[in-house]
Amino acid sequence: MKMIFFVVGVLIISAGILWITIDHPFTTTAGNSVGRKVLYYTCSMHPWVRESKPGQCPVCGMNLTPVYANESGDAPDTDSNSGTVALEPDSISTINVQTDSVELRPLRRTLHFSGQIAGNSYQTAWFEFTAYQRDLEWLKIGQTLNVFVTGVPDKIYTAQIKEHGTKPFADANFDMMTSSTTVRAEISGAPIQPGDFGKHKLFNGLHAEAHLVAETEPTLTIPRSAVISRGIGPMVYVDIGGGHYAPRAIELGRIGDEFAEVLAGLKEGEKVVTTGNVLIDSEAQLTTGE
Repeated sequence: MKMIFFVVGVLIISAGILWITIDHPFTTTAGNSVGRKVLYYTCSMHPWVRESKPGQCPVCGMNLTPVYANESGDAPDTDSNSGTVALEPDSISTINVQTDSVELRPLRRTLHFSGQIAGNSYQTAWFEFTAYQRDLEWLKIGQTLNVFVTGVPDKIYTAQIKEHGTKPFADANFDMMTSSTTVRAEISGAPIQPGDFGKHKLFNGLHAEAHLVAETEPTLTIPRSAVISRGIGPMVYVDIGGGHYAPRAIELGRIGDEFAEVLAGLKEGEKVVTTGNVLIDSEAQLTTGE
């Protein structure tokens, strides 16, 4: 008799577990705790993609990543007034959110110029090149350029922008039609006189190219990858702690190769999102409707 009651009890418990499993399944995904609710699946490269099931992005073919509800079961927390987005730790890891500090550092910008050899004589020569308005904030007296002449492929000439030379370092007038002016850099050392055709002969008007790595004084900067532009001016997402990311409108100055100068909107030491910011911004727009 006891054995019969034991068997019946086991059957009842097994039936109960089966009923819970079928009618009330747990929401589980790899690497996440039981009971987490997946709202949708999206692509980190194309955040507007939203699918109800896991799979591949219809745009690029990457595996879709899940976006989870917060503890109340609702959409990821977003302050409709400020646009602040709150992400769960798993979501931060999934979309690979990375940050970098707002710091004082020099800006570096690699500039490329096209021009010609001019004023070649026994004593001196110049590399004359066109500098557009966007280049002028990077140029200054005393900078040295490496000049490459097509006709002399195995030689690099050094030219310097000099304040006091036999020729002015730049034209006094700015060409508004082309938004440019002509700048001159004096080639160091006695240039080779044109004469017989052959190696290492420099002729006036000969085409030349030059490279210059301009560097500024230390200034407040952020990585260029942190900047988002969507028609309302530059902005970034600031990590305010606890998985919360707040949008911040900023004013930019000079743009270097890797970093951008910040004129207003951020303070030294704050952390801005450099990776995953596009997905965060997409979530903020979808939630706030902006």
